Amino acid sequence: MPTKAIATGVTRFDIHERNTHGCLMRICRQGKKYQEFFSDSVYGGKTKSKLAAIARYTELNESLPAAGSTKDQLTERNQSGRVGVYVAVSEDAAGNQYSAFCAGWTAADGKRHKINFSFRKYGEKKAWELACFAREKQISNREEVISIFQREKSFKAPRKKK
Repeated sequence: MPTKAIATGVTRFDIHERNTHGCLMRICRQGKKYQEFFSDSVYGGKTKSKLAAIARYTELNESLPAAGSTKDQLTERNQSGRVGVYVAVSEDAAGNQYSAFCAGWTAADGKRHKINFSFRKYGEKKAWELACFAREKQISNREEVISIFQREKSFKAPRKKK
């Protein structure tokens, strides 16, 4: 493996084809990115380049403003307009494509949760509403989402196929 995270903000690079060996330090604050490469040959070996990268990270981390959380903030990567809700497109073995709105979040215990609502089953508008609702309430049980949504929003769930 040519790269490996070795400490917070520090990654080890050993790319033999390019004769690149050293540690890359990266840190981002308020949208500005800082990165520096600490070459083994310049710093006198693996251990010294690692220590120099860690020291630089520590120095920047202490001198820059505290890292802010981007939790629940829209970024330029977001295409749906709602944090944690996105369109997922999958394809079966026959080449048929299926689309769904997916909602995802990280719970307080650090565990990731995800739920999706098919365009085919719910229609695009209702799939969007259900995914947004599931994300807002952070519920990953589809039946529970629909049940609560029905009570709060007077929504008719699709009939089950026999």
